[in-house]
Amino acid sequence: MIKLNKIKSNCVAAVILTMCLMTAGCDRNSTPTTTASGSQTTITSDITKEDTDVTHADDAENYRVAITGDFTITSDTSDGITQSGSVYTITKAGEYTVAGLLSEGQLIVDAGDENEVTIVLNGTSITCSSGSPIYVKNASEVKIKSEENSFNEVIDNRAEATEDSSDDAGNAAIYATCDLKLVGKGALVVTGNYNNGIQSKDDLSIKNVIVKVTAVNNAVKGNDAVDIESGNIIAISAKGDGIKTSNSSISNKGNQNGIVTITGGNIDIYAACDGIDASYGADISGDGNLNIYTDTYSEYSEEVTSSGSSSGTSSDRDSSANKSASANTVSYVATSDTIANAPGGFGGGNMGGGNAPDMSNGNAPNMNGSSDRNKAGGDRPGMPGDFNESGNSSGQSYSTKGIKAESEINISGFTINISSTDDGIHANSDSGVLETGEDGKGTIVINGGTITISSGDDGMHADKQLDVNDGYINVVTSYEGLEAITINLNGGKIYVYATDDGINACTGDGKTSPIVNITGGYIDVTTASGDTDGIDSNGNYVQTGGFVLVKGGSSSGNVSGSIDVDGTVTITGGTCIALGGVCETPVNSANAYVLSSVSFSSGSYSLKDASGNEVISFTVDGTFGNGWICSDTLVTGTSYTLYRGSDSIADWTQESGTMGASGTGSFGGGKMGGMGGQNGGNAPDMNGQNGGFGGGRR
Repeated sequence: MIKLNKIKSNCVAAVILTMCLMTAGCDRNSTPTTTASGSQTTITSDITKEDTDVTHADDAENYRVAITGDFTITSDTSDGITQSGSVYTITKAGEYTVAGLLSEGQLIVDAGDENEVTIVLNGTSITCSSGSPIYVKNASEVKIKSEENSFNEVIDNRAEATEDSSDDAGNAAIYATCDLKLVGKGALVVTGNYNNGIQSKDDLSIKNVIVKVTAVNNAVKGNDAVDIESGNIIAISAKGDGIKTSNSSISNKGNQNGIVTITGGNIDIYAACDGIDASYGADISGDGNLNIYTDTYSEYSEEVTSSGSSSGTSSDRDSSANKSASANTVSYVATSDTIANAPGGFGGGNMGGGNAPDMSNGNAPNMNGSSDRNKAGGDRPGMPGDFNESGNSSGQSYSTKGIKAESEINISGFTINISSTDDGIHANSDSGVLETGEDGKGTIVINGGTITISSGDDGMHADKQLDVNDGYINVVTSYEGLEAITINLNGGKIYVYATDDGINACTGDGKTSPIVNITGGYIDVTTASGDTDGIDSNGNYVQTGGFVLVKGGSSSGNVSGSIDVDGTVTITGGTCIALGGVCETPVNSANAYVLSSVSFSSGSYSLKDASGNEVISFTVDGTFGNGWICSDTLVTGTSYTLYRGSDSIADWTQESGTMGASGTGSFGGGKMGGMGGQNGGNAPDMNGQNGGFGGGRR
């Protein structure tokens, strides 16, 4: 396994507490406006607290009716069914309609290798305590169709499996050794008390059906693939994953196995472990709604003592030991707003917006449900850790991520809401993890969609590279918001709140230099006060377009800051407003001005030129000490005044390069001497002590 360690910048400074302890405001109701080339662009964000506005899947239980009639199977296929007591076996290709009550029995498919079988469920209930109620031993493909306007139920009543249990009698309530398709417009409730809910050893696909699956282990599992095209799916796992694939090999046709593909439907996942666990990748596109709740954020979670990743079962798990889970999680949805005529690659179109929760006290919102455990990581600021394992472990011995893939994740559609104690979205690049012997890619690509994440660890974590090209992302709370070695933000609209670093480009593979690269879009980052960075790169920060508003870090820029890099900050296009501690200022960049003696309290800010034309505006809720503005809209030889409301708080005539107090080695908070140079200066007299800060960060 490649170990990727986060390395905090070694900003050396004498820390004087009365200068460092300034409260960083964390509410993100910001309205920045940029005027460029004579045209005005307004960008408005308005993130509002949700739960009622989340679109959930239709529950199959809503269609429950009592099933009491005799059990029947009808078909036009002659001699296609055999019966032995309460065990019915389909032996030939064809369509078979099942109805009535089978209170203790099995429906088995044992046909030819090339046979395709369709089972039509038309008001049936099948329960079995000795094997899978529906067990496909052999066929080319089996389609299970829930007839329109019908209610159907399949219950696996076996005692919970252990690691020594056999799957000879089936490993799930509905279990198939071949490709399995769930279709139809009826309702289907599946209960897997033994192990998994619905499982195919090959491909599993779902279309149209209203299905609710409750399982002790994995709710929905396709060893080779899971494809969801449409329908309403509720997947509940008491001790395992919600949706899972396990085979990452290449198929006989040359296709990559192990991908969870979602192109439509309404999907709710409640999982004790991972919401989606893909052995290769996850691909989410189209229109639909996906809501994921893991670990304590699922009201159905039970005690987990084994991840079950190797055997598919959990051992020595007490199903009665509930983890005080609560459904009352912190979650938010975004109301729509518009970015129109945006310069610098903002990307037009309608995207969700929103009003962040009140975090003006510097603390993340409570994400613990009814549990007292602090998942937010606020008590561990700046703690380095194994990059692959993430920096703020929930303390669990098993993974509780929202969407996890061993190689790559691609999202270009859907409205996605994730509440997870581990990373919200996570792509691995572990060495040799794939069945081909190759390493995982460790990439996440966001090309669209609306994504809202409440995470106790990282909002999004890619072991290698994270690309955001379009869409709306709101990391409501996290330990670190966006994390990868290479972070490319090219478009869309991004909000991040973190208790450690908001955006973090880390060292890791020893081959790639960390970088935060911004070419377009709107990025709004807030971090809690303390040893935190709004944007932290163990390499460089490069911006060629877009609008960035970052608020974070201690008022002591030498310890932490709004933007902290081990390399350089280079901004040749777009606008960047960095409020909080000043660790670095731009070099070889567009014109910039450092506001080292300005305290940014709550209010609306407007930068105007000498003619009174508004150049840049933004709104701040909270208080941040110091900052800088770098923008390709700042023109050499022009005078500017920065207003808070109607009050002038700074004015200057812009010369080329970076102006103001550009010393990156000096404290950023308060009015001090020595702010203009990089060799440090003397602090104001505090408690009778006059201390020199020393020069430089390193």
